[in-house]
Amino acid sequence: MPDEGRNRTLVALHGNFASARWWVDLRADPPAGWRVLAPDLPGFAGTPYAGPVSIAGYADWLQEWLRTQEVTRPVLLGHSLGGAVALEVAARDPQALSGLVLAASAPLNGLVTPEENYPVLELLRSTPALLEASLSALFPSSRPANFADLLADGANMAATHYSGNARALAAWGVDPARLAGLPTLVVGGELDPLITPDMVRAQAAALNVEATVLSGRGHGFPQEDPAAFRALLDGFLRILPTP
Repeated sequence: MPDEGRNRTLVALHGNFASARWWVDLRADPPAGWRVLAPDLPGFAGTPYAGPVSIAGYADWLQEWLRTQEVTRPVLLGHSLGGAVALEVAARDPQALSGLVLAASAPLNGLVTPEENYPVLELLRSTPALLEASLSALFPSSRPANFADLLADGANMAATHYSGNARALAAWGVDPARLAGLPTLVVGGELDPLITPDMVRAQAAALNVEATVLSGRGHGFPQEDPAAFRALLDGFLRILPTP
């Protein structure tokens, strides 16, 4: 059934080496008046995917998924690679969304991985200890309680995605002018070496909004410090106009 007459919908999109279980706290305790949906993007956590590895392909999949879920005018929350997917969908039709939350999102002009890092990405497929160390580094202040689940899901990512997602992010970008007028929250972590505070502030400036950088937190700040992130999210959702 359509969203009219029931809670508004927040759709939370995970990042690379991740899954819907990154949003377990948010799904268990959704903001008042909202329901939270969190899909496993294709090729992540064991979900099938036969298409090309691209941000556009993930956006195609998400738009079809939203149709099958009968979701209208959601707020999209995207973390890291999930932010790129959310931005791609938003740029295609900003009027189809009620708002956008970018949490350590890939920059608007894409994210280039140095060529020398690609062998390391492939090594993650066969080296569990390296994958664990890499994921643990996303949470410099503390690992989330369900870190073991997050690690298991990260290891269950499709083989095509290890280098493929990095190539996809390098080849992608959106024009911020296409997002004009869409309510947007931009948040980052002070200790994030992947999406640095400078990147977060540049993204916010391009979208004509203020950036929030959480002190002492890293790339995984929504899971490191769910209370602080939740306070920002609740404040943003409260000021959104009724669709």
